[in-house]
Amino acid sequence: MFKWRSRELIVLILIAGCIRAPLTSLSPQINQIREDLGISVSLFGFLTSIPVICFAIAAPLPYTKLFRRISNELLIVLSLFLLGFATISRSIGNSANVFIATIILGIAIAILNVVTPAIVRRDYPTKITVIMPIYSATLALVASAAAGFSIPISRFFHDSWRIGIGIWALLPLITALLWIPVLRKAKKKTFEDVNYWGTLLRSKSAWMVTLYMGLQSTLFYVQIAWLPKMLIDQGYSEVRAGALLGFTTFSGFIFTFALPLLFGRGANQKNAILLTAIPGIFGFAGLQYLNTGWTIPSLVLVSATHAALPVALGLIAMKSPTPEQTGHLSAMAQGIGYGLTAIFPVGFGLLYQATNSWNIVINILIGICVIQAVIGLRANR
Repeated sequence: MFKWRSRELIVLILIAGCIRAPLTSLSPQINQIREDLGISVSLFGFLTSIPVICFAIAAPLPYTKLFRRISNELLIVLSLFLLGFATISRSIGNSANVFIATIILGIAIAILNVVTPAIVRRDYPTKITVIMPIYSATLALVASAAAGFSIPISRFFHDSWRIGIGIWALLPLITALLWIPVLRKAKKKTFEDVNYWGTLLRSKSAWMVTLYMGLQSTLFYVQIAWLPKMLIDQGYSEVRAGALLGFTTFSGFIFTFALPLLFGRGANQKNAILLTAIPGIFGFAGLQYLNTGWTIPSLVLVSATHAALPVALGLIAMKSPTPEQTGHLSAMAQGIGYGLTAIFPVGFGLLYQATNSWNIVINILIGICVIQAVIGLRANR
């Protein structure tokens, strides 16, 4: 089994910088996008859910007959180019083009989501709980930058939301070029004659990991889709709401880096699971029941839920005895987990449209934090 040098590890971690920026740059500009494309609040919620739906549907792709003989490294390069071109295409044309490009974008990210943990499990089996927090922290840092700077970039270019979301295509395109030299060391996937899918579907542990993945991603993607709108409805301007989303994801970057490294080292992830769920309960409650003077402290607590991602990815890798099974468990956890996630941004948009209030939505989010902690402890055990 070959070991990657530090330069190649850095290139691997750069993938994280490409995955969420196309998503977090969208929601701060909800009003401009809706006005320009002529879409309703609920349809915008569906637009933000499309990538998550694609994550669910496309997660098994790397392990189908069509793709499984292609090396993971080549899949990464192809997916990065696809992601870059889809991000550019999404910023051009009418609403139909935006929706179609978002589907392609979601498929590309889905493949990257699944393949990366398998590579980490293959090449760094003893460093999983160190590498995944660094990977996830990079992801959160770039996500916060995209959320915070998308509107200022748009305004610099004469209020063009299209440039504000299209500029983030540079990240995957540059990363793809940096990945090309790695292809020389690529290894084909190897497969034992084992029914991994049947084994996983019968495994209680695999289902707990899958549910945990779904719940933590639900909390994140609901925030990405609707947190700016929640803040706008509290009286914040679009710029301030986008900046606060960026602040939340940046705080999430700090927690994502620190909590798993400090409290999630080794096989027992109990403390990390609790510390990435319980603060969210108080954070969402603060947004719901306290005045705007408590908005920033509440958002800091909410951002601790972002740190559940490296915990989830670590559980996927640690619960798998072989790299091949890591890929399959990653596909199951993300496929079914994101399928669960996709329901909520759309459902919450419809709920808000029906009640003209975020009260029920936030109470549901508090309940999800509680359930996430319980399921996480079961997955850990």
